[in-house]
Amino acid sequence: MYSDVDGDKYLTQSKQNNNMAITLEESRTARFGTLCTLYFSQGIPWFFVATALVTFLVDESAMSDDEKLVLISMGMLPWIVGKLVLGPLIDRIQFRSMGRRRPWVLISQLGMAVTIAAFLLIDDPAEDLKMLGLFFFIHNIFAALQDVSADALAVEVLPEGEIPLANGLMFVAKGFGAMFAVLVLGSILLDYTFQTALLVQLPVLFLIMLIPLFVLEKEGDKFLPWSKDTAASNDTSNDEVLKFGEIISGFKVAISEPAPRWALLLCTVMWIGGGMGTGMGIIDFQWEFLFVDELGWDAQDYLDTKAVPVFLSTMLGFLVGGFLGSRFGSQRVLLSAVGLGTLMTVVWSASRNNWSDQGFMTSIWLFWTLIWAIVGANLLALLMSLTTKELGGTQFSIYMTLINVGAFAGNALSPKVLDMVDKNYANLFLVGAVFQGLVFLLLFGMGGRLQSTSDSMPKTIIISSTEKAVTEAE
Repeated sequence: MYSDVDGDKYLTQSKQNNNMAITLEESRTARFGTLCTLYFSQGIPWFFVATALVTFLVDESAMSDDEKLVLISMGMLPWIVGKLVLGPLIDRIQFRSMGRRRPWVLISQLGMAVTIAAFLLIDDPAEDLKMLGLFFFIHNIFAALQDVSADALAVEVLPEGEIPLANGLMFVAKGFGAMFAVLVLGSILLDYTFQTALLVQLPVLFLIMLIPLFVLEKEGDKFLPWSKDTAASNDTSNDEVLKFGEIISGFKVAISEPAPRWALLLCTVMWIGGGMGTGMGIIDFQWEFLFVDELGWDAQDYLDTKAVPVFLSTMLGFLVGGFLGSRFGSQRVLLSAVGLGTLMTVVWSASRNNWSDQGFMTSIWLFWTLIWAIVGANLLALLMSLTTKELGGTQFSIYMTLINVGAFAGNALSPKVLDMVDKNYANLFLVGAVFQGLVFLLLFGMGGRLQSTSDSMPKTIIISSTEKAVTEAE
């Protein structure tokens, strides 16, 4: 199905209509480029609201940690509840003439752009937090759909050997999107208006939609539903699309092995303590309040630090993590990085007497972020390698949903934990480290079991539409 890496093809000739088309099936560059662009797109709206706008509101004393929890929770709900619906939806309902996953990518990308445009109706976000939360919720329905369809596309088109590096590069791209949101859009927000920042990001989101529009999954796919039919596209049968009952049966088979069952538990506890780089979990949830409110950093200084060195450290961690995972195996790298990251959290708490030194805080934040980004890259690579291709939407979205459940739990616990430790942020870090230590113990308890079982499990299932039975592929 896939060409050799050294024989990467940029263009494939469609024999049926004599049009030149770039396909993900044939081109490694197209695979990496398309997936990275989609992840870049994901980073822009989320970090604009969750980091740039929140920092602006905190600096203006217009948002408390409880109000931030409500806003972020509204954005997270589609990622927690919606993904459980969206995953099976894209596995069941497909427009196969345009590819298995590409149509949903296009629909979601268009929805992301349109819903960001709706934010223009808000005159002053500080005065209308309820409307802001509602629009953030609606936008993230499409953002979650884009994430589910992009991840399913990755499972569909990436050969096994490309998964760790691709995951590293995808999150590097998401980091660049976050940098753009925080550094560029955040500066526009502070210097001009909320609406001006929205008008800058809108054309970017629409331009990104052109990538999946003109890059096909495989030879013979149609660019658009009304494009001329080809022999290859007509060969696709609706009988190949799974029914919901078959998807459920297939998922039960997929998690019948120990590896994916352990993965469900791993996902649930992984993000509670924080550290994964997107501002969620017990520790990360408090960044704006720690640096701007507690330590007195200027809002622009905080955004500049978050937008450049911290995000660069995150991207470097994902890139290094991708290479390390390819070299030594994702599960082994995960164990080492989680152990080191937990130790770093304890050290950061113990060095509380140096927290007033901005240079020290920046340095330790960068190194801590690097380590946890290595964790993130290898967690996602491991989960993707455990996902059955036909169930790419369902199975992987369940893994991601459980990660978001853990993140949501960390967010919800964070203000309560801070109150329990008398607003002492250093002690809050220790509580986060306890949950990070649980992740290390879980990985350590798995030992080689996770890796060995994942090597033996099938990556493809055959579902009989007549018998409704699921069997392993020969």
